[in-house]
Amino acid sequence: CLNGVLSGLSTPGCSMKVFIAMGVLDQGVIEPNKQILSTRSITIPNPYFPDKPSVFMDWKAHGLVDLRRAIAVSSNVYFYEVGGGYQGQKGIGIDNIEKYSRLFGFGSTTEVYFPGEENGTIPNPAWKNLMFNGENWRVGDTYNTSIGQYGFQVTPIQVVRAVSALANEGTLVVPTFIKGSSPQVAGTISLSPSYYTIVKEGMRQGVTSGTSAPLNFPFMEIASKTGTAQINVMKDGVNSWVVGFWPYKNPKYAYAVVMEKGSRGNQFSATLVMQDFFNWMSINAPEYLN
Repeated sequence: CLNGVLSGLSTPGCSMKVFIAMGVLDQGVIEPNKQILSTRSITIPNPYFPDKPSVFMDWKAHGLVDLRRAIAVSSNVYFYEVGGGYQGQKGIGIDNIEKYSRLFGFGSTTEVYFPGEENGTIPNPAWKNLMFNGENWRVGDTYNTSIGQYGFQVTPIQVVRAVSALANEGTLVVPTFIKGSSPQVAGTISLSPSYYTIVKEGMRQGVTSGTSAPLNFPFMEIASKTGTAQINVMKDGVNSWVVGFWPYKNPKYAYAVVMEKGSRGNQFSATLVMQDFFNWMSINAPEYLN
């Protein structure tokens, strides 16, 4: 029997963008208010086959987006450019993508006391060399990793712990399932409080005017980030994620939901699962919303 919370590995997709954004801010490769134009794709020339350039797609044309808006609407083009670099825009690179992912606890267990917890995978050049018979790392691999795709594998407990560290601005805990017990502190992520504020503002915008709009309730304020990860060889399946915390101004609770291996055409997303959950809670357990 698989314990999906601890051992269920899934591609996180765009839910990773909030953690990549922390690295982007800390590395200073772009001012948070500077805008990048998304016309739905970027194109990289192919030196071996000039008539077959590599095209990296956004899920829609977002127009001009800054960092907060890129989180809110989940712009792939923005994160391609600040992750791997493009034309005049510098990226943080794969080493820093791995560095900041590990800071938030990805790539290792949370040390929760249940057995069977998986480490997950953060793709990097050494991983590709091993998995793909010595192939070199390319900028396109960095692009795909910067949006939580390629070889990224995470567990739900890793994700919810990382989101809680965003919400509390830097405390990474060892989770516990014992009611009333206080989790131990596993480490502190010492990044500027202003970076946490900016990323959380982007997550709040995601609820008020972005991809997490179904969670825009009148009875409380939530911060959220969606993620849709393409899976299978033909890219015909998806993992649908939604992560976040509440209350927005005084966080107490973090959440992560993944709906695995859904059809690409299925419109029932993880966000709608959380919408139902919060609607139920507003009626049956309103004390948790304050």
